[in-house]
Amino acid sequence: MKLSRRGFLGVLVGTAALTSSCSEVIDEMTEPELPAVLNPPGGDERHPIAHLLNRATFGPRPGQIAQVEEMGRERWLDRQLDYKSVGDDKLNWRLRRFDTMKFKPQDLVSFKSDEDSGYVAGELARVTLLKAVMSERQLYEKMVHFWSDHFSIFQFKDKTIAVLKVVDDRDVIRPNALRKFKDLLRASAHSPAMLRYLDNTVNEKSHPNENYAREIMELHTLGVDGGYTEDDVQEVARCFTGWTMSGKGEFEYRGDIHDDAEKRVLSEIIAAGGGKNDGDIVIDILARHPSTARFVCTKLVRHFVADDPPQTVIDACVQTWQSTDGDIRDVLRTIFTHPEFDTAPYKIKRPFEYLASVLRALNADYDSSMDLVNRLDTLGQRPFTWIPPDGFPDYAEAWSSSILKYWNVGIDAARDRLPGVEINIWDIAEHVDVEGNADKMLTFFGRLLLKRDLNPVEAQQLNHYLFGGRSRLDFGKDEDRDRMIHAIALLLSSPAFVYR
Repeated sequence: MKLSRRGFLGVLVGTAALTSSCSEVIDEMTEPELPAVLNPPGGDERHPIAHLLNRATFGPRPGQIAQVEEMGRERWLDRQLDYKSVGDDKLNWRLRRFDTMKFKPQDLVSFKSDEDSGYVAGELARVTLLKAVMSERQLYEKMVHFWSDHFSIFQFKDKTIAVLKVVDDRDVIRPNALRKFKDLLRASAHSPAMLRYLDNTVNEKSHPNENYAREIMELHTLGVDGGYTEDDVQEVARCFTGWTMSGKGEFEYRGDIHDDAEKRVLSEIIAAGGGKNDGDIVIDILARHPSTARFVCTKLVRHFVADDPPQTVIDACVQTWQSTDGDIRDVLRTIFTHPEFDTAPYKIKRPFEYLASVLRALNADYDSSMDLVNRLDTLGQRPFTWIPPDGFPDYAEAWSSSILKYWNVGIDAARDRLPGVEINIWDIAEHVDVEGNADKMLTFFGRLLLKRDLNPVEAQQLNHYLFGGRSRLDFGKDEDRDRMIHAIALLLSSPAFVYR
């Protein structure tokens, strides 16, 4: 299959015309549902199940906390780690419309124009957001999100990377997100998108390029203080000479440009004449190195527990890593069952996480439009657009200036003005029978969004705003309905919601 830009777009337009009515039926069939009764947790303290769901998912949907309580925390975690056992039919129906996500590498690299590559990149971003919002396999999607940062690729470095990131996401990150780390590392090292992004496609014996060699040690495995030297960088670059990409967009090893002489990497001798196996040996060396266990475990604990990751949790994860040969599922289980997890300090939601959590908390129906991806762009975290190879930062200081933008998202969500999204605050209110009672409605939405009762300061400020000296509101009046909507928007932009 080889299509020109006009041919490609023509196929897409024609297909869209034929399937638009079918898509509408699918959208209706797969709309998110609300439980018959909603009783979100109250109390003054952080609810432990809410805390788990705030970290291990993109935020709980209405009623999910009660569901997990009934199921039991351990059983829920077991099912999420065994993600293939979790049905995802509604999401899968929605994904049927994204044709380019199924294309083979040779089909993708045939699209040469900015318009075509931009369309493919846009589909991947839309799919990524849709999965975060809709998927029942939430911990799996969180790990895909994490590894996409760890093995970060700036999608728009060139048009080829823009389309091949689809293959990297589909065939590298997703199949290995909950396997052993060495499997993921090996798959990434064979990813044409990664090799092209970090210039290994021009790494040959006559003029070695050290970019991928440096980053696989500094960012993917050992860490900057992991014990490697500049000599190791040069030797690893020699090992990966000839690891490149074919004209069909697939991994290719070229022996004619590989340095086949003896190498020495991290004090281990790699004998001459190994060919492609030189790079495979490097992957094994890096995957089993103790610095890799500590570096990756530290990042995982930072992501799921605290910006300043507790050393005791890191040590427990490293011990699990070493006893399981880097099994990602077992490391995650160690994190979520560690005594210090439940007492972890609050972490800021990065823009992608914030937007997804708003949509999930309000039971939103996202139609996978590109406009919402563009909104993520203005928030500063459209997927796969971080230019340096270290991935989007994962600590509060990097995102604290985004709070005003979060407020704008919150008010648009509460007023059902986010593009491609349907949110009905009043439909949620009907399910809890607030009967037009503003106090009752505010208490309910406080519990729904914050997973606890409003504290005295929050209650005083919101009531002052909501009632403005009056004793009651009349929801038959647009002005009073708008006041309630704005009060809910204030909850969505409050530190108690922005921080998870």
